[in-house]
Amino acid sequence: MMIESNYEEYESEENINAVIVKIQDEKYLIEVEKVKEIYVPGENIVPVPLSEKSIVGVINIRGVIYSIISLRHNIYAESIDYGLNEYSRILLLEWGNLNVAILVDLVIGVREFPLSIFKHQGTIVKTNIEFKFIKLTGVFQEDPLILLDLDAIIQPYIKSFEKIGGKKGEVTTPSVLEKPKVLPKKPKKQAKPKKSIKPRKSDEESTVIIPQSPKISSKLPKASANLKVTLSDDHKDILKEMGNIGTGNAVTALSRLIKKKIDVTLTDVGIISFDQLAGQFGGPKEKVCGIFCHINKPSQSTILNIFEMRPLMHLIATLAGTDSKIEPNKVKTKSDLDEFAISTITEMGNIMAGHYASALADLLETKIMIDIPEFTMSTAGELGDFLTQELKSIAELVIIIKTSIKISDLKLKGMFFLIPDLTTLKLFFKKLGIENTLVIEETKTEKAPEPFDIDTLNLSELQRDALQEVGNIGAGNAANALAQMINKRVDINIPLVEMVELDEFAKSISKKNEKILVAWSNIVGKTRATVLTMFSLSDAIDITSIIVDDSSKKKIDLRKKILKVDDFPELYRSAMSELGHILGSHYVSAIGDLLGIRLMTEPPDMSIDTGEQLFKILKEEIGLLKKLSLVITTSVIITDIKITGTFLYIPNLDTFQEMLDALLNFYS
Repeated sequence: MMIESNYEEYESEENINAVIVKIQDEKYLIEVEKVKEIYVPGENIVPVPLSEKSIVGVINIRGVIYSIISLRHNIYAESIDYGLNEYSRILLLEWGNLNVAILVDLVIGVREFPLSIFKHQGTIVKTNIEFKFIKLTGVFQEDPLILLDLDAIIQPYIKSFEKIGGKKGEVTTPSVLEKPKVLPKKPKKQAKPKKSIKPRKSDEESTVIIPQSPKISSKLPKASANLKVTLSDDHKDILKEMGNIGTGNAVTALSRLIKKKIDVTLTDVGIISFDQLAGQFGGPKEKVCGIFCHINKPSQSTILNIFEMRPLMHLIATLAGTDSKIEPNKVKTKSDLDEFAISTITEMGNIMAGHYASALADLLETKIMIDIPEFTMSTAGELGDFLTQELKSIAELVIIIKTSIKISDLKLKGMFFLIPDLTTLKLFFKKLGIENTLVIEETKTEKAPEPFDIDTLNLSELQRDALQEVGNIGAGNAANALAQMINKRVDINIPLVEMVELDEFAKSISKKNEKILVAWSNIVGKTRATVLTMFSLSDAIDITSIIVDDSSKKKIDLRKKILKVDDFPELYRSAMSELGHILGSHYVSAIGDLLGIRLMTEPPDMSIDTGEQLFKILKEEIGLLKKLSLVITTSVIITDIKITGTFLYIPNLDTFQEMLDALLNFYS
């Protein structure tokens, strides 16, 4: 059928933002403002008895039943093949009080088109679709475009949907017939979309909020004077819960994608100035990959995922498969990646950000639109500096909602950040029924302290006593937690504060080259540090056997030589990780409470090494670059079972002055 364009005055901006979909060999446009989400249906569609043939069935998405229309059947009425395969997608629509979705063969992407291309009279477009389903036609870069009229497509089905029970807020269980089968065939050769992550198995559903094409706003808010924001306990609790919900949804999607268990810490909320931003991502020299996605609707915010570089590259190489030729250990910058690896990272970011935003949208009962993800590969310090410049255009401080994750099998650690602006915060609290009592005051900018020079460090007696008290209180709190876990008395000695050569100190930790289990967590906040828990390998097994209620050690094969953490059975490995996390977090929380500052711990990492190898861990894994460092050492003794362990607290010298200032303020 040949159709001539018939442009009428169209109330819109100068551009139309549209989803480009494909049905067999034809492309169609659907306005983004009509679409809520793009969803991978897999084999989760349930047919509805006695419904019209063009109604594919219904699908339950997070407790909401959507009725699905086949766009293919509307175009090719004689076809009863819905064309379901691994590329099929359903578009969840914003449609009054109905939960409606449209099944398409392929989603090519989202882009903006100038409205003027639809204004030209006499444009001839060849198509199989009926004229009544067409809203506008035009030509863009020699490609014919057809903007669909969703009103015309959906209106005939409204009565059928009401019978099915597709109204908002209603959850019904339809009769279950044989599910439509997902065909393994691939579409005919056509203009392929960019190669991306290999399709998920059918039972691994994934929700993705539609990314908009990146826009450069012509009216970015101007940075105001420096602000001081105070959050109430209710505000913090709400923001933590939002972080937990968003990250939980994103982590579930990531876990399904990579088929690995992911450990998640509790979310923390902090208010920091921009000069502290770089410290949130680990040591300034640590190589990381930051995947960030901006939220432009309802307000400006950022979802940020940060991963350690090398383990992430191994994951990306696995996901991209044989199509990608990257060598993970040699990747240093984006220029070392091929198009398949870049596409895989972008798609992974899209899935995580989409699920994070989708969970928030459900919680707030609002629509959240995200941009196409971008990523950068750099040091943590450079990433912090970059984000500082990006975010300073909309704020003078950063409220960070942070959740750390760890994928043990891949030795990969990462962090999820939600960085909302003040407008978004107010909207969140309003939607959730929390009285908006944000205290916002102007304040003067304080000059950032100079980095501490370890070579000139000369602690006064008062400072040394104060640091000793830090070790005493931190280790005491951790020891109490350990005592409760194993139901044994745990004692600590007087902490030792010393300046040491880390390599020599590491050798002294282990006598007779004995294997030790080391669990360490990085601490971020106003002051940065690393807290380590160390036990000999045999003592670590004894403690863990008590925790997992395996006193006879039947759940671990002691005949097997244990050379690395992965050699432990899963039960023991998980318990040891949790032990390291609990001890580290209790140590740190006690220090934070003492000093009145907010400190956050990252998920612990573990290693089995000799003392001589510990320096390598401190240098390469934790990021301590200088041999000479300040160490607060506290021994822990469990008399009943003759176990001795060690807590180490190693402050980061770049922020050491803040810790000393907080200590002196406390004691004065």
